[in-house]
Amino acid sequence: MTGGESNAARRDALPAEGTSCAACGASATTADALPVADYEYGVEPARPFAFARCPECGSERLTPTPTEAELLSFYPPGYHAYNDDHGAVATLLVGIRARLRARAYAALVGGRPGALYDVGAGDCRHFTELLRYHPFTCAGIEINPRMAEQGRARGFDVESGTLERADLTRHLGRYDIVSMNHVLEHVIDPGEVTRRAFQLLRPGGHLVGQLPTNSSWEARAFGPYWAGYHFPRHLHVFSRAGLTRLLQRVGFVDIRIRSTPHIQIPLSLQNALVGRGWNLRLRFGRARLFGPLLLASLPLEVVQASCGRSGVVDFQATRPAGPAA
Repeated sequence: MTGGESNAARRDALPAEGTSCAACGASATTADALPVADYEYGVEPARPFAFARCPECGSERLTPTPTEAELLSFYPPGYHAYNDDHGAVATLLVGIRARLRARAYAALVGGRPGALYDVGAGDCRHFTELLRYHPFTCAGIEINPRMAEQGRARGFDVESGTLERADLTRHLGRYDIVSMNHVLEHVIDPGEVTRRAFQLLRPGGHLVGQLPTNSSWEARAFGPYWAGYHFPRHLHVFSRAGLTRLLQRVGFVDIRIRSTPHIQIPLSLQNALVGRGWNLRLRFGRARLFGPLLLASLPLEVVQASCGRSGVVDFQATRPAGPAA
């Protein structure tokens, strides 16, 4: 395995860290830290990290907390989100997801044109897809400067940087929807990110998103190979209870968390093969057999989602219509 074994071998050097749980606020412990590795890209951080579980809500966090300067080094040039070629099956599923997302967002704004702010906007190709189905005014923020520039070249109002540090003055209270799909698990301070999302929304506006959850069958089945860890890029792995408490602490109401089918099972299977020494010749973090694995696992994804135990959840929460607390 590239890189990951060294991280696991050095885990005993992890310092004790008393940071409270980012989800529920309880004090967390590194006593049962779970060593994981980067089975997709072979990124080996300069210092060792592991996941520690909160004893109160069951959420996990990467420990010690990475610095902002370290974050960009965790994302290699071949990172899948920075590339267009995801394979025929994945591309088809992404298109279906875009239609379903557009329908859901349109319902939130009552079918009228709306304003959307996306956290982790990438190159904004998903804005183009969204606008095929519903008229939205789209803006956002993206940590990767190259991707943000591509978004601006597409004609969208996208800034480079992080939501935690951005000057949001011109955006405050302007948006019907703030979206953060597979973003909250990547940020250093989820509490600050959700607080700032709250500020971006109009009263009665909606925060929507998607992320992996360890309150799932697949997290239990795959252990350190579970794709939801996505080491070292996922800094937090939320339980359903932890995610609910995080949003409540910020002031959101009408919180809804729902299981949804995704593509984590084939990634977890791929991780397990790589971790056991298979040479799969990964491209953009995916092996050639990823497509067949994806097709084979779709029934399992649907079954666990219908039972409310999938490894990925959609979440939705509302800023109260009255004055902010």
